Amino acid sequence: MPAFFSDHYIDAGARARQCGDFGAAAEAYRQALALTPGDPQLLGLLGVALLEGGDAGQALPYLQQAVAKARRNAGLIGALAQALFALGRFEEAAASFRQAQRLEPAQPGFMLGAANSLAMQGKFAEARPLLERVVARFPDLPYGWYNLGNLLRDSGAFDPAIEAFNKALALEPAFLDARNGLGRTLHAAQRFDEAAQEYQRCVREAPEFVAAHMNLASVLIDQGQFDQAEAACKTLIDIAPDDAQAHALLADTFNARGRMRDAAQQYGEALRLAPDNPNFALGYAAKLCETGAFDAALQIFAQQKAATPALPELHQLLGTLFLQYGFLAEGWAEYRERPAFHVFHNKLPGVTLARTLPENLDGMHVCVLREQGLGDELFFLRYARQLVARGARVTYRASHKIASLLQRLPELSAVIGAEAPPPACHAVIMVGDLPHALAAGLNDSAAVPPSNETTDARWMFPWTQPLYSPLPAPSTRIKSLEIQLVSTRSRLAALGPPPYMGITWRGGTPPSEQGAGSWLLFKTLGIAQLGAALKSYQGTFLALQRKPAPGEIATLEQATGARVHDLSDLNDDLEGMLALLEIIDEYVGVSNTNTHLRACAGKTARVLVPAPAEWRWMATGKYSPWFPGFPVYRQTNDGDWRTALEELARDLSNS
Repeated sequence: MPAFFSDHYIDAGARARQCGDFGAAAEAYRQALALTPGDPQLLGLLGVALLEGGDAGQALPYLQQAVAKARRNAGLIGALAQALFALGRFEEAAASFRQAQRLEPAQPGFMLGAANSLAMQGKFAEARPLLERVVARFPDLPYGWYNLGNLLRDSGAFDPAIEAFNKALALEPAFLDARNGLGRTLHAAQRFDEAAQEYQRCVREAPEFVAAHMNLASVLIDQGQFDQAEAACKTLIDIAPDDAQAHALLADTFNARGRMRDAAQQYGEALRLAPDNPNFALGYAAKLCETGAFDAALQIFAQQKAATPALPELHQLLGTLFLQYGFLAEGWAEYRERPAFHVFHNKLPGVTLARTLPENLDGMHVCVLREQGLGDELFFLRYARQLVARGARVTYRASHKIASLLQRLPELSAVIGAEAPPPACHAVIMVGDLPHALAAGLNDSAAVPPSNETTDARWMFPWTQPLYSPLPAPSTRIKSLEIQLVSTRSRLAALGPPPYMGITWRGGTPPSEQGAGSWLLFKTLGIAQLGAALKSYQGTFLALQRKPAPGEIATLEQATGARVHDLSDLNDDLEGMLALLEIIDEYVGVSNTNTHLRACAGKTARVLVPAPAEWRWMATGKYSPWFPGFPVYRQTNDGDWRTALEELARDLSNS
């Protein structure tokens, strides 16, 4: 009788599995197992049903018991390996897959499982020969080529990975996971257009393919095609409205176009859907801050600081936030965790980089290392004077393009090449660490909150100094070469009469050229809009934009109604650009290297600041303490430039 009923439940379980009802299958197998306890077949069937139903944790003990009773059953051992893999126990999974493969060497799935388990441990060198053996023995197996492609991509071998995915697709053209994998590999290789084509084909053939939609939105963002990325994100959200990452990607598209309020709303939705995700919390806090909800943002930052104190992104965002709002001492302390520091630190493994310096530097030789862009070098070198004032001798390791300019700075005793090893010295420090290193310890008395503001969120942080303390150092001053001034005046006279206005409309490297991931460092605005704001200026216009695209200067001419002379060649001759910026009467543009050169020349500029504002232009206000006399014209938090450009036009008319 028990055997009859047991067979009945086994048959019921099999029918339920065929229908995809794994819960019903598991219940039927439990009933059978109750009648014949310890039966290895039933233990295995129950474990497999639970595993297929997505509950590897419950499946594991049943599969372990089954394998203990049937040690040479390759199918059960393989199922046990799958459960271990699903639970992230990759080392044990690899051993079980290998055991199953030894019992059934003609079954490629076991070797694939072992290779994937090794790959999940980062053991690519061990996994690769296993997968190569699979495709050598089973060349017509699409999944073999697919798994090899994934491994090669994850180990950075993009070209052979692309070849592997194409072989999988040649064998099975409808294998959309392989096509998505090919897209991911092209994406990682920065072949963005080709990656987008593969993702688009995936979503055409499988409109509900969430991962492909996600990847399509991501590659469009990396290309800087934010309008198309927004549309892709909205399609994705229609398909998967509860996918937090989809909302975060949509927030990124808004953020890139200065639509801070829309970005805040989407980051908030992502955080609601995934409340334990620190990246969503930080993204939401950053947008709250940038839309004026400073206290609410600080509360989230404080919570994240308690929960994930070592998270680099937390400190990077706090650094930006504090500097934007004038909490300079705290901002510089957090700024030490910027990505550039870690990149350079990894390039100089044998060099100890100082983060602080003693107050008395008498007799010390300090080597300062450049970092980030040319503008950053020029910006932070303002602190070299303080090193000298405290008694230090300073060697500076400079970018090639500005080395000749910096050799004229009296505060630098030597300027060496960008790749030269640091000389023997008392301390080596990154130029971006100078503000913190020079201010640390000078005023370590904690700021006391006003009695009527003790519940204000900003007092959740231990401020050590008042706002704008220590005061920003004045810009570096670099005098142009006389020969450059003479030749530049002659060139300008041939173009037209004074006053002269220099114009740029873009700063940083376009996303399509920078390999993705840093598009927030890219700043741009509409040329026609800018030209219309400059139309009333009575003078000679000079385009100083680095690498203007074909037709851009013509667009500017049409908008201004005047000739615009192309002097973009001076971006490759910074001695000439410095001289020009010292001579001309007005300079209007987004923040870029030329803005910093203009400050070094002792002149001012009118700066168009996109949202979110870079920290050196502060969160709000008409002026930045870092650039006295530089009027700031801000894009609104809705991504609109109209108000800023109207204000610029008025100021030019009244000047």
